[in-house]
Amino acid sequence: MNLNGYNKFIKKDQVSGVEKFAYGCGEISTNIVFTIATSLLVMFYTDVVHVSAAIIGMIIAISQVFNGVSDVAAGFIIDRTRSKYGRARVWMLRMSIPYAIAAILLITVPKAGEMVQAIYIFITYNLMLTIVYTLFQLPFATTMTYMTRDQGERAKINIVRMAMSPIGNILVTLLFTRFLDQMPNGGINSQKNWIILTSIYAIGAALLMLFCFSMVRERVVVLDDANGEQVPLKKAIPALIHNKYFILLFLFFVTFATYQTFAGTMATYYCKWIVDDLKIIGNVNTACFGITIFATLLLGKIMHLTSKRNWCIIGALFIIFGSLILLVDPTSISIVTIGGLLRGIGMTPILGMIFTMIADAIEYGQWKTGIRTAGAIQSAATSGQKFGQGIGSAFIGFVMSANQYNGDLARQSEQTLKTISNLFIFGIAFLGIIMIILLSFYHLDKEYPRIIKDLLEREKKK
Repeated sequence: MNLNGYNKFIKKDQVSGVEKFAYGCGEISTNIVFTIATSLLVMFYTDVVHVSAAIIGMIIAISQVFNGVSDVAAGFIIDRTRSKYGRARVWMLRMSIPYAIAAILLITVPKAGEMVQAIYIFITYNLMLTIVYTLFQLPFATTMTYMTRDQGERAKINIVRMAMSPIGNILVTLLFTRFLDQMPNGGINSQKNWIILTSIYAIGAALLMLFCFSMVRERVVVLDDANGEQVPLKKAIPALIHNKYFILLFLFFVTFATYQTFAGTMATYYCKWIVDDLKIIGNVNTACFGITIFATLLLGKIMHLTSKRNWCIIGALFIIFGSLILLVDPTSISIVTIGGLLRGIGMTPILGMIFTMIADAIEYGQWKTGIRTAGAIQSAATSGQKFGQGIGSAFIGFVMSANQYNGDLARQSEQTLKTISNLFIFGIAFLGIIMIILLSFYHLDKEYPRIIKDLLEREKKK
């Protein structure tokens, strides 16, 4: 198919290396608090402030009802935003400071009765993840779709973004608990130490996003049926619902985020109770996320060999294998680390491709309905992540509580230890299988050239 006209049209959309790096810094920023929330927060609530796992599971489950809906609402807010800084980018500036403050409030649970603590956790959890994080991360992700429409440039931006993405996770999983151990007056068991360290991380994350805001630019001029005007909700909502790839990618993100929550949260419990060495959680997560830095750069060289969907399926297969390999020797530090390495390799093509698949779905939505709802479609990622995080955290909390987990004990029961092991090994493998099933329905890679050709022909007539 001849797309020479398209190639000439997008030449002005070239993005500099510095801008791509700055966008990657924004990704590090969003991952810092997300990793604290998915990998450490549940254990903080149960083992440091001693709230029962069942209560935490219930709070998170209820919160996700609001949390997921807020992402779609925020998507519509972004699509209706007009400012001198653009449609999405301006929210990086508006939400950086609230992001740091809300992250700190997550950890400042008062020393009070269990009901008071539960209410405080519910309020601050929703303030952070339902409101602030939504209006922080979703506009950041949406900004890429306004930086360029060139698939090649988008792929390069996303490769840099995903290569830098593990840095935020590593900064938390490798260093956070080790810093806590070295701090005086109780180390990892001191809430004051958690507050101090979280404050440092949160302020650093806010500064990184402000740097991203100062360097990136929106270039895409939207030419759709709205003619640059705000799209009424009565038109935007049906346009979203009629985008089958929005729905499919939303379900995929729910599953993938549930996997991330299982991998992050259960790795902490697994290392603490099965391997009997909490400190190696840093090694496991560094193996998992550190390898993605190099693997993502390699992916940029070979991603042309097959479609984005196929790369994601390959990634899911590695995730499954990386989980089941623990059956060889469940308590071996080496095997657990190798499992983390394989899961990291598996995450690489998924993270390297899925956000460009979202961008493709935005073009599909405009082609299908005549309306470009970039922010709302991008919410397939963030709302899916939050639903998945909530489902994963709630499920873990309920199952652990039902199987007699007690963070105050020096040794868990055999039933509890078996539950921890099953969730970390078979739970993750099962989620990998669901990812593959969902991806089998994704066919946009083949349809995209025709869609872009049709869009360009329409826009020439405007």
